[in-house]
Amino acid sequence: MKIKDALNIAKQKNNSTRKLLECEILLCHILKKDRVFLHSNSDFEIGNSDFELLLQYIDKLNNNYPIEYITNKVSFYSQYFYIDEGALIPRPETELLIDYTSKMIVKNNIKKIFEIGVGSGVISIILGLMHKDLEIIAIDKYDKALEVARKNIKLKSILDSSLNSRISLVCTNLLDGINRTKNDFIVSNPPYIKNSYKIPPNLHFEPKTALFGGEKGYEILLDIINLDAKYLCCEIGYNQECLKDYLKNYDDIYFYKDYSSFVRGFIAQRF
Repeated sequence: MKIKDALNIAKQKNNSTRKLLECEILLCHILKKDRVFLHSNSDFEIGNSDFELLLQYIDKLNNNYPIEYITNKVSFYSQYFYIDEGALIPRPETELLIDYTSKMIVKNNIKKIFEIGVGSGVISIILGLMHKDLEIIAIDKYDKALEVARKNIKLKSILDSSLNSRISLVCTNLLDGINRTKNDFIVSNPPYIKNSYKIPPNLHFEPKTALFGGEKGYEILLDIINLDAKYLCCEIGYNQECLKDYLKNYDDIYFYKDYSSFVRGFIAQRF
């Protein structure tokens, strides 16, 4: 079957709003080619097994399975990273957390940070690529997440070989067992959804431990605030500005908004 015919059939079976684009992404994944190849070789014949696999992937999409988990690839901060069900799929809003964190690192000449809840590792890796002398202790409670992060560190070490030595992965809760100082810098995108919140179907395939933060949603955020770091940068959930009441030990607090003008996180500092 020709590429153009396979894509046309798959597009008709795909129920999403990005019918053709998703079909092209999936066929690129199967053939290990890029979209330029598909467009310039539309009469190229693909095997029956490849076509059947494409249709299987479309069925998964129609059942709300994330395309990122199918391709094991996610775009974040203009880079591609490995991703699987062991970690939450990074969202564009988290790029803002990196931007604000980076500014605080530069402003205060920070040389070491802790990331709590490293997940896929994208935050630590991007910050490590941006700041060549930064040491990062990247922490997660779950081995599956740490394994994803480990793969991404190896993947991006092609860009900077020092990432392997500058990013240390640690399996623990919060900062348990970690050596600390009075100038600790913490960045975190923790679980912050209320346990009772009905999540959309596509989120059911992502780790619940990376989504739900407790009855109020922000319990883990409170645990992080109570660590009393000197510098704190966190992503938060919808309508959680009430966290300001728990940041009274901090002298400089700023809540930033996301691309939809919702408050999405805060940065805080003690002088």
